[in-house]
Amino acid sequence: MQNHLDQLPMSDPSTTLVEVPNSISMPDAEFLSDDFLSSKSDADLAAIMQQIVSEQQKRALEGSDPDALLEQGFKNGFRPNGLPYDPWIVDGILICPGAVNDRSSTSHDCGFVAFDEHWCWEHPDILLDDVRYIDGPERRQRSVSLIPVFEGLEFDLVISRSSAGQHKMKSATAFRVIDGCLEVVRNRIPKKTSGLRH
Repeated sequence: MQNHLDQLPMSDPSTTLVEVPNSISMPDAEFLSDDFLSSKSDADLAAIMQQIVSEQQKRALEGSDPDALLEQGFKNGFRPNGLPYDPWIVDGILICPGAVNDRSSTSHDCGFVAFDEHWCWEHPDILLDDVRYIDGPERRQRSVSLIPVFEGLEFDLVISRSSAGQHKMKSATAFRVIDGCLEVVRNRIPKKTSGLRH
């Protein structure tokens, strides 16, 4: 049986080799081809995808200053009314501001980022999370969570109002990471709408 690498034009300087699971080396074009991907089992595709996600997260961590990003989140992450601005990405790290603002002793407004089954502070890949309180007659809680992103990651910014212990979602903005940037996704309904951080 002839090795598939024997058929490659290795003298071509434009050929770039990449490492894939099981120590197979091949040019980018072949690795990204439909034939290569369709020949793989679901388990192989899942393993490849996990390696890609892990590499993207590793690069984000190596290229960032988490403490500086946390401070940037507290400085720039909140609207004049105290609720969070939309999250944003810096150096492959998602900055997720969150807030709780009391309206009275029995009601408050709040806003946090949710990832399907997890709030941002529960995310398994969380890098840093900090909660701070602002002095004043009413409780004002601010938080910033940092999470490494990967291509295709989806999440929601959920704004809610609580009254007499009952949360009601006021709005949800859904986002997806595409080419390292955030795009709004209009047809996504958040799975998490209550059970917020208080």
